[in-house]
Amino acid sequence: MNKITSPVRVIPIECKFGPISAFAYYVDAPEPAIIDTGISISARQDIEPTLAQHGIRMEDIRWILLTHGHVDHLGGAYAVWEKTGRNAKVVIPKKEARLLRDKNEQIVDYKSLQGKYITDPAIQEKHISMLTTDIGGTIEPDLEVVDGDSIHLGGDITLKVFETPGHSIGSVTFVLDGLDWAFAADAVQMYGGFSGLPTIEEPISYRKSVQRLLEEVCPTRLFLGHPFRNINGVLESAQIEGEQVAAVLQASLDMDAKLVDLVKRHLANGLPTKQSGLYGPFGSIAGEIGYKGDPRNLPCAFFVTMNGYHEELIGSHVK
Repeated sequence: MNKITSPVRVIPIECKFGPISAFAYYVDAPEPAIIDTGISISARQDIEPTLAQHGIRMEDIRWILLTHGHVDHLGGAYAVWEKTGRNAKVVIPKKEARLLRDKNEQIVDYKSLQGKYITDPAIQEKHISMLTTDIGGTIEPDLEVVDGDSIHLGGDITLKVFETPGHSIGSVTFVLDGLDWAFAADAVQMYGGFSGLPTIEEPISYRKSVQRLLEEVCPTRLFLGHPFRNINGVLESAQIEGEQVAAVLQASLDMDAKLVDLVKRHLANGLPTKQSGLYGPFGSIAGEIGYKGDPRNLPCAFFVTMNGYHEELIGSHVK
């Protein structure tokens, strides 16, 4: 393990859009890095002014590190890259590099997840327009990372790459070697974000990733992509440390177990043929948990997560 001999400054940057926000993190190092970038307006609206308050210029950033390819984390990458004079190296997980290269891939994913259950073409078109607007230009990544890779930021500061998929197919966590600070973004969701449910595309992978963080990585600090809710529905800080880290990871596993049980009880005989208003084939689940979110909003976890757990249930039947 690398031994860090000097303090490392991390600056959380809240990128706000509509009623929600996503966090980017500036890591102060000989080769400074920003982890995630919000959406296209975030570079000008949030990232640049926050860094300026700390006497940091955007052009000093040498690395743009993306934890995954969702628009609220990747959308600002082009604008940040432009503000570095196109000098920063752009890094993304190998499995999600297509989402950085081609906006159309974002639409493909949308149509296979949330859009799959949106029956109104006008709402679909609105969502697609929002997706393409919230992404700046497309970029060819300098580096596509996989599990076990390292990003050296100069001096004794190195970030190790741990694949932590589930929230998305290729999500990674960047772990500060020697301090075990984990920049996990959305790989850890507790009881869900603003919309009231965690966003989980692949539950089996999600479960394994959270267990890996809890049992193998054992972070001393956890830097998340959003404030997530505790068991009482209260939004917690996105920056967690000490004993609370393990509690947050365990809460994420507890919510996963609850979702497995819900879907098994409600959908054991397959999807109902009768649609249930806003919530489509998952209306009975929404009713039991008292879910009031509007799945016509973007982003909204409901259809994405229900789809993931239903597919897991189908897979268990096949086996």
